[in-house]
Amino acid sequence: MATILQPLAPWMRDLSRFMNTPGAASAFLPPADVLVSEDGVTVYMDVPGIKAEDLDIQLENDMLTVRGERRPPWESLEGCTARVERSFGAFERTLRVTGGLDPEGIEASMSDGVLMMRLPEPARTQPRRIQIHPSTATGSGAGVQAETEGGPGGAPGDTAPATGEMPEGAADEAPAPTAPSGAVA
Repeated sequence: MATILQPLAPWMRDLSRFMNTPGAASAFLPPADVLVSEDGVTVYMDVPGIKAEDLDIQLENDMLTVRGERRPPWESLEGCTARVERSFGAFERTLRVTGGLDPEGIEASMSDGVLMMRLPEPARTQPRRIQIHPSTATGSGAGVQAETEGGPGGAPGDTAPATGEMPEGAADEAPAPTAPSGAVA
């Protein structure tokens, strides 16, 4: 199976934490573990304090994207001194996964603030032997008449059944069958 991960490097996440103003809430970027096996891909993502209905998960081509927002538990920091070490805010986390996964096959569950997404490997199509059935008609196109031509001797626009059956009332007009030349009766 191919290498699948190209997430945001951990050092960039740490750098982001150091670049933010001390005491201010930093942007939330959920950490993720991606496990690849023969059965597919499993992703574990820490999303504490976020409800399942506030998450949006999409798979497009080989990019798995999780969007959401982690809201702080307070209304405002105005008028108080605060040291905020936890991260909050809207986020979008995109991970490169194995190509060819079926978006309809994704299963997601959440327990204790951990989002688990299972992306099963699609079933591989197996070669199938196709049986050729012998034809029951002799000759090419036997028993089939074109509807637009009206059939043999018919006027354009007349239609004849494609099954080789006679139309109603045509049995009286049909010529008697003839024996092939050289046949003895």
